[in-house]
Amino acid sequence: MNFLSNVRHPDVAQVRAAWERYVRHEDLAPDTLRPYVLRAWERARASGCNPRLGRADLLGERETQQLLAQRHEVIAATAPFLGALSRAAGASRHAAMLADPDGRLLRLVGDAETMADENFPRPGSLLDEAHAGANGVGTSIAENGYVELVGPEHFIEGFHAFTCQGVPIIGPQGPVGVLSMSVRTLATADRVRDILFCATEAVECDLLAKCLSSTSGEDMEHILERLRQDMVQRLTTARLRMELAARRIAAGADVSAMVQTSRAMSGQFARQAQTWRVLALERTGPAQPESMELADIVQDLLELLATEARVVGVRFEWAAAERVRVLDDRQVLTRRLLGGFLSALQKAASGSTLLIDVGPAAGSGRTALRERFEDGRVRQGPVVESLRAA
Repeated sequence: MNFLSNVRHPDVAQVRAAWERYVRHEDLAPDTLRPYVLRAWERARASGCNPRLGRADLLGERETQQLLAQRHEVIAATAPFLGALSRAAGASRHAAMLADPDGRLLRLVGDAETMADENFPRPGSLLDEAHAGANGVGTSIAENGYVELVGPEHFIEGFHAFTCQGVPIIGPQGPVGVLSMSVRTLATADRVRDILFCATEAVECDLLAKCLSSTSGEDMEHILERLRQDMVQRLTTARLRMELAARRIAAGADVSAMVQTSRAMSGQFARQAQTWRVLALERTGPAQPESMELADIVQDLLELLATEARVVGVRFEWAAAERVRVLDDRQVLTRRLLGGFLSALQKAASGSTLLIDVGPAAGSGRTALRERFEDGRVRQGPVVESLRAA
């Protein structure tokens, strides 16, 4: 997750005074604002955004319905996570929101009072910085990372009552939108932040799973489908943990350990999803060698194959993991390694352990497998080599 500032809870009165000076085109003292907030204000001013706006502009009804139809896949994928975010906020004034990559609001879930507020953004609202200035949606898109804007850090006056957080959602083909929380208190913002991070990572994995279910080649289709089903099952478990955490957070319970577990799980999914993307997506050009840490590639594959190993009753264990950088095409190398691991799993006896040995060997990077049986005997397995980087 890309964090843009280590400064938390700015002085709201100081920021409000800075906003008044800025909209009068007066100079600001250095360090008055968090840097990404100042950048957002400058972009908003350059685009002609009116800081005295009371609410966001809105698309017409027909355009909004067309937009929602076009974005139905990401709306469906995020629906359970918007619900969990809303439940984590509890009875506090709030809205969990989804916007598209252009900052157009697609869906929101919130408390009854917020949902009934005619001035609060609706589906079709234009939340990009050119229309709505600095805000949790538009600024997250512009900065390509997590942002939090407290009160008058928002550029338009109509948003000064809110604290907003936003995180970009990256799909298999690039940005697909932003998940955002709009709340009235910093305490609520602090309470839901980790759920917001978990939800974003889980949505990304969910979208990738849907994309890859029909894109793998015949030679890998079977194993990739099994890996996809495994990821979907674990993602469902993470959702349930997230939902339970959201309800207990709303009730005031200390669920930091549970949230950290969910976040660790979704972070693991994100890493596995990257490996899965490398394995399954069709190549669009020639091989492109790059320098990689061989042990990291192997570790990612071992995590991806953990369930497959448990099914056949075999354990993976590191025998040696020397740091060695290799020069190879990432997809080609990852597929070669996967083929070696799958071959070893198919031949291994139930109850045995596959020992992994990674290190340099005669100018190359070398990954070797050995099978250790329950009686202590050891049998050599396949070796995968790649050019060692200079």
